Amino acid sequence: MDFVQYKCPCCGAALEFSPETQKLSCESCGNQYDLETLKQYRREEQEPREQDLKWEYEGSVSGAERIGEGKYLCPSCGAEIEADENMASTTCPYCDNVVVIRAALSGKYEPDMIIPFQIKGERARQMFEDFCKDKRLLPKNFRDKSYLKNLKGYYVPYWLFDCKADVKMSFDATRVRAWSDSDYNYIDTSYYFVNRAGNMEFYHVPVDGSIEMEDDITESIEPFDYSGLTAFNPAYLAGYETDKYDVDAKTAEGRAKERLYSSAENIIRGTVNGYSSVVTKWRNLSLTSGKVHYVLLPVWLFESVYNGKKYQFAINGQTGKMVGELPVDKKTFWRYVWKYTAIGTLLGALIQILGGVL
Repeated sequence: MDFVQYKCPCCGAALEFSPETQKLSCESCGNQYDLETLKQYRREEQEPREQDLKWEYEGSVSGAERIGEGKYLCPSCGAEIEADENMASTTCPYCDNVVVIRAALSGKYEPDMIIPFQIKGERARQMFEDFCKDKRLLPKNFRDKSYLKNLKGYYVPYWLFDCKADVKMSFDATRVRAWSDSDYNYIDTSYYFVNRAGNMEFYHVPVDGSIEMEDDITESIEPFDYSGLTAFNPAYLAGYETDKYDVDAKTAEGRAKERLYSSAENIIRGTVNGYSSVVTKWRNLSLTSGKVHYVLLPVWLFESVYNGKKYQFAINGQTGKMVGELPVDKKTFWRYVWKYTAIGTLLGALIQILGGVL
């Protein structure tokens, strides 16, 4: 027969059966466990940590994609417009009218819903200008406001994930007590094995469907107010640029699951209080009732390339929340460094001179 060694869930030391308590005892950390508790622990350890979920898509998954050779006629002036394969609306370079490319939004590329812009262009430009004001290390073109022409309104493609989750987690925890007497310093560490379980429901967990948009930017301008979602109508695109998704829902699932699991773990972890340390030991997440929506969300986007590096700055087109990074003019930076270094050196010299005089 196979030999089985029972180990303490808290500290990993070997357990011994105690005839007095009829429990398995750990001489290392002093904890005791009844047989049923250990059986349950071993069953949970053998369960899969994560379970796959087949997501149900709200929109159609079949239909025509973009047609033609990427060339379209402007309905306003008749000029020929070139558009890449992901563009769903663009501005005519000849008459400045916005052209909505309906073929790009047909079939599987037709959004389920949209949140229309609430922040107008004038307001967005003023917000961005106020943010850049008094930032003296910005490149020269920021000082004459020519950068404002790069701030454009985009409808960014997003996938929204809904699901229910059953979560089970266990943690290794400790409580540390320290005291001293006239001879020694004492530290007493108690070890605990903590179990938690709960049911959660997630509503509209967003993942952007654009390769060009950086995830840290799109996730930082959250949250959107999803009560503003409305049925998609191409008329909402007038005046803004729009790309169809180039990150499909299947690919976006990976990021959605990361966000779901991280949120679930943070919520459960938040219920484990009163310990000196808490380390996640094991988790099991079972997702059910999964649904996916394809939507367009409004973003004012500033993009710039400076010294070969791409910079993105975004404003939530619904709430006005701003995030991003702006370039720094290195020449201006070093000019300020030398300027203040020289001032500091001069002040130091004056202090020495005055000190000598006094």
